[in-house]
Amino acid sequence: MPGVGGLSIATNLLANAVTLNLNLNQDRLQTVVTQLSSGLRINSAADDPSGLAVATRLSAQAAAFDQASYNVQDANNAVTVADGALQTETNILTRIRDLAVEASSDVTSDNDKLSLQAEVSQLLLEVNRISQSTNFNGQYLLSGTHEGFTPQINFNAVIYSNSVLGQAITVGESNTLVNTVTFAGTNNSSIDGTLELQVSQLSSTQQGVIFSFLCTSTNGYALVCTATVDATGDAITFFWDGITVTTGACIGTVDVGVTSYVKITQYVSASSNSSNPAFTIQDGADEGSVIAIGIQATNTQTLRLSNLNVAGSIGTGNGTLAAEDAIGQIDYALNQLLNQRALLGAIVNRLNEDEDNNNIASVNLTASASNITDLNVASATTEFTKLQILVQVGTSVLAQSNTNAQSVVALFR
Repeated sequence: MPGVGGLSIATNLLANAVTLNLNLNQDRLQTVVTQLSSGLRINSAADDPSGLAVATRLSAQAAAFDQASYNVQDANNAVTVADGALQTETNILTRIRDLAVEASSDVTSDNDKLSLQAEVSQLLLEVNRISQSTNFNGQYLLSGTHEGFTPQINFNAVIYSNSVLGQAITVGESNTLVNTVTFAGTNNSSIDGTLELQVSQLSSTQQGVIFSFLCTSTNGYALVCTATVDATGDAITFFWDGITVTTGACIGTVDVGVTSYVKITQYVSASSNSSNPAFTIQDGADEGSVIAIGIQATNTQTLRLSNLNVAGSIGTGNGTLAAEDAIGQIDYALNQLLNQRALLGAIVNRLNEDEDNNNIASVNLTASASNITDLNVASATTEFTKLQILVQVGTSVLAQSNTNAQSVVALFR
């Protein structure tokens, strides 16, 4: 600051100097007061331009993680609703299985089987109702509208009873199968039903296996053939609807009367279901942070129960085999439901971990933004006290400097 020489009345240099410092201190005091009243170090872009930009981005990301946690909670609730409905369907199928087991006995009369089928039909309608009506916030869960990718179902068959006989019979190309059978050729058959293999005494010295088949879709029952073991003791192989069936030479008198049921499930190709995409849950703060949840339809058609018949065609001799076929159908459907529930349970666990991760990220990002924007109150209070004193002193000095020019008047006395 330039020095002041002599006395001057044209310009009050002392008052100007005091006013300059007073204004600076008042501006700084106003800034500190704003910071103390808000608790923030940055209240406008002028306070810290780059710091404001960084803190704003961090705060926005933290808020996005909080919203993602709410999304995950909603998805978790939806999955819980779906699992509850699947539990009810599981209970229904368990009851239907009991009815099928009851109908599988020949001592159950035709009228009883018809009564059992009446209950089965009503329970199947309830399965459809649950599948069609279960929803969360208007989004249907079990109708297949959000099925997404559907995996391929292999063309296979399983022997459900009498594994001893299963060792003697191979369907397919392997000769080492015990309780499972496979199919020769391509996986594009339309077969779906139950193959009955019954060991009979065909003559006084000849045993054989009578093959009968019940087609699930038509409930049509037909005798396929009778295979016998030849005199040399070699196994006999025959072909039926593209399947290679081999009867082993170990079948003997002790096996007569033994029956096995081979449940045959047709091949179903994989489907991407572009018209019924999976649920997409935004579970993170950034673009593309999503989880896809596909919930397959669980109606009687997709569970392959729509033609379930525990009574068969009364009077045609296929009543018991129809009930056996129904048991196999229900076992397949139960496996589908249990697999679906296992998948949903895994999704719930994943969503829980996802929510925990979102909460941790939100807390850490909020802390980072806080380090940039929050005020050090102790330091600011000290600065406030200092500036308050400077302003008070500056005001007093300004008053004194304004009287300094009056000393010039004494020169005229």
